[in-house]
Amino acid sequence: MPHADASHLLIPYAAACAHEGQALWPAPAAADLPNLVALLRRMQAVDRIDTGAEGPSMPHELALAHLLGLPAEPGRVPWAAFETRTTGAPCGWLRPCHLQVGADQVLLAPPGQLALDEADSRALLDAAAPFFAEDGITLRYVSPDAWLATGEPLRGLPTWSMDRLAGRHLMPEVLHFTGHPHAARWQRLHNEMQMLFYAHRVNDERAQRRQPLVNALWVTGAGVLDALPAPAPHVAVDSRLRDSALALDAHAYAQAWRALDADSIATLLARLRAGEAVHLTLAGERRAITYACAPTGLGARLTRLFAARPSLAVLDTL
Repeated sequence: MPHADASHLLIPYAAACAHEGQALWPAPAAADLPNLVALLRRMQAVDRIDTGAEGPSMPHELALAHLLGLPAEPGRVPWAAFETRTTGAPCGWLRPCHLQVGADQVLLAPPGQLALDEADSRALLDAAAPFFAEDGITLRYVSPDAWLATGEPLRGLPTWSMDRLAGRHLMPEVLHFTGHPHAARWQRLHNEMQMLFYAHRVNDERAQRRQPLVNALWVTGAGVLDALPAPAPHVAVDSRLRDSALALDAHAYAQAWRALDADSIATLLARLRAGEAVHLTLAGERRAITYACAPTGLGARLTRLFAARPSLAVLDTL
């Protein structure tokens, strides 16, 4: 949950798509999200980020990078360095994942489906580490679904967000790091991990439990930070829509939106009504739009009277 003192609220997956571009929650009514409706009526759009539906980074990732003072180039935000407070060394996240390989296509399963525990994650890391060490890459366990990789082959490596590609058929360039100097090295490591994990006892046990196999490592958030950006306590991210959006669970998604409206949005609205300057960023799969308090002078009020005001319809544009 966001901190109550934050003045800028970022909401990832404020709009989400189900199949074939259809909205996961089509046409929410004003009664569903009353605080968001009231908040938008008193705000105006001041910034937007357009990524389209096929870029390597999600709109909320680029919006957050900008707010935190990080490089915000698509596919090149050094999330691993920032999140582990690593400076001066190329690093990135390695995330155990499941790739569903068909006759002519590869599908990336949503990361939450693995439910990998610490013991099994560490066992897989111990098996993988010597292979990466041969290529000058050091691995460190951080959490069951995230290992920190450090080494020169991660410098300048463009990567794709797992959130962007989860549940999608993957293009060859996504798996092959096309155009990077170390592309062949990463492709070889990818193939070695597939073979290594295929025969690993962790996957034998997962197969017996009918769980998805860990058959690949996803590289993401690579890059270098020369210095850490200044803290940004005014920024809060409410990510509670993410899991239901990635799972394409329309009922859970609508419930999560209503809960978010009742607390995080309600808190921001109360602060705006108290005279504070607040910002709201709504991000979907194609773009992020930032709203700020609208001017309150007589001229500004007259202008807004005849202008289109933000409404829930903006969700359809995200």
